[in-house]
Amino acid sequence: LEARKLVKSFPGVRALKGVSLHVMPGEVLAVIGENGAGKSTLMKILAGVQTADTGEIQIDGSLREIRSVHDALAAGVALIHQELNLADNLDVAANLFLGREPGRAGFIDRKRLRQDAQPYLDAVGLDVHPDTLVGSLPIGRQQLVEIAKALGANVKVLILDEPTASLTELETERLFGIVARLRAQGAGIIYISHRMGEISELCDTIVVMRDGKVLLSDVATPESVQNAVAIGIAGSGYEAQAEAIVEVGATTDDEAP
Repeated sequence: LEARKLVKSFPGVRALKGVSLHVMPGEVLAVIGENGAGKSTLMKILAGVQTADTGEIQIDGSLREIRSVHDALAAGVALIHQELNLADNLDVAANLFLGREPGRAGFIDRKRLRQDAQPYLDAVGLDVHPDTLVGSLPIGRQQLVEIAKALGANVKVLILDEPTASLTELETERLFGIVARLRAQGAGIIYISHRMGEISELCDTIVVMRDGKVLLSDVATPESVQNAVAIGIAGSGYEAQAEAIVEVGATTDDEAP
């Protein structure tokens, strides 16, 4: 996935100021920054929740017009929000295939729905029956349902927004295993987290955002992660330094309108 010169404004604020970013197949890209840096707006645009004012998105080298979540999923991009997007009153299987349920003679094929759901539940290590109501599950397991749902959509790029915030230690380890498997299968992962230890352990590249711009992109090592945190906090004092660095996963385009 490659985003080029994305600009987004809301009344009274310019949330993105010509942001460019790319994630390669099999890469885990961390995006960090303080609240208000533009991370959430960028991810929502990539996932079709919002649309950019200007700029473009390419997937597998082809220009894609992403104006809805449906467009994003069709292109293989899925976002797992901090605020989960599940129907609590439906069972697990129904949530996995909501809007694309297998049918027969005009009716939902419940048997096939359960059968189709099971491999994705197994893939995320979720040992619940497909008929289990989502609302009865703890938050950590609901998040695994969200990830299983993304896998069912044949995701090419998975965006994880603070994914371990509500997970137990065991669930976090399971999530790391899922990320590793997706990476091995060639999926790109965009990982947003305030937990620097996770970024050092999981991620290949780290991108720092502040005030709607990308200040820095670097290979993720313990040292570069510490530097990235300093840049994200200190902000504009590091902009000249950031522009001099050969960037790995993202750029800031100062010529954007």
